[in-house]
Amino acid sequence: QRPIIITMWSSTNNHHPPLSISGLNLFFTLLLTSLTLSNNASGLKLFTHPHGRLHRLTGLFHLLCLLYGALFLIYNNHHTQNVVKNDWQMKCLVYDITLGTSGIITTLTAASSFPHRHILNRPGESGTLAKRAIVTQGEMVEHSFYQGVNLVQVVYLHLVTWALVGEERLEVVVVFGKRFGMLLLVTLPWAIRKRFPVNSFSANWRNNTVEMNKNNRHDNRGIRVGTEKESKYLWLINGMYRFKKWQYVFYKHVILHGLNISVASSHQSYKNDDTTLPLPLTPQWRIFWLLLNTSYVMEFFLQSLVKRQVLSQKFMMVLNALLMISASIASMESNVLGQVKLEAALISLFLNFYNRGHDVLNTMVTFIIVHFGNKFIRM
Repeated sequence: QRPIIITMWSSTNNHHPPLSISGLNLFFTLLLTSLTLSNNASGLKLFTHPHGRLHRLTGLFHLLCLLYGALFLIYNNHHTQNVVKNDWQMKCLVYDITLGTSGIITTLTAASSFPHRHILNRPGESGTLAKRAIVTQGEMVEHSFYQGVNLVQVVYLHLVTWALVGEERLEVVVVFGKRFGMLLLVTLPWAIRKRFPVNSFSANWRNNTVEMNKNNRHDNRGIRVGTEKESKYLWLINGMYRFKKWQYVFYKHVILHGLNISVASSHQSYKNDDTTLPLPLTPQWRIFWLLLNTSYVMEFFLQSLVKRQVLSQKFMMVLNALLMISASIASMESNVLGQVKLEAALISLFLNFYNRGHDVLNTMVTFIIVHFGNKFIRM
């Protein structure tokens, strides 16, 4: 079969790179500069200290994966490149699985290698932003769940491209069953969400903690750490957590459930000789996917750098804000939003508030409503 040649990055090959690429470039430049110029190379020692060696090695590997992806995207943003579609598809799939898996392993080895299970922060303070608070084991394990969800989703987006090939020759019932089954599989991890810790965003900015403090006086399970509520950065930390809260809502019901449902209910089918790039192969998605993975691990790594006095608390929050803004811009710049059906995102959001904790059921119900609703409108 004759190979299909696709021109990549031609639409972004100009003197004004996307803001998300600029943010990604700036973030890694600042991070690597801080690690390199830190006193006594304390930043680099994070990867060489013998304690928790497995975590340090997996963390280094994951950082190198992120840097490879970032350099690849930054370089190719300024250079038009022709690629063979099937080769590019396989390279993207292998990289995405490698990056997602190494991120999960890095998080879980951190949770098991260090005594974070003994840490209890003050009410309303998370170890990811508060200066003297420490990341708890529960926060790490919770992050690993979402990293797993992201990995399953990107594999789904890759595989659905191949699964849609030749669908026009199949019976309608067979097509519906296949799409229903694939969506069910990618949503099934949410069936075990309750087995993982839950750390509420809103708990970080609630001022009324009298009842929580009352309960915590009798909690002797661990070491109490954290700053006082009068921290001079409290207003900024609270603002960042409010932003994270709504960023999470957008991510869950637009980028995650909304996109998965929209892909499953799409009437689009692919052909082997189609020169159209599926979503996970587009440069815009590659940028968003890398920023999403970077955000998940850097939230913890940057706080470790503060503890090592490689970064100041203020500079750490600047880097966190840069990542948050860049990832949000990437989701807007990419063609992700163009793939998401508005009704899928809105129904998913509605069911989340009125049938909370039943993501698998909510997602499948939303798919059925969207799928048959679109068929009814097209009649």
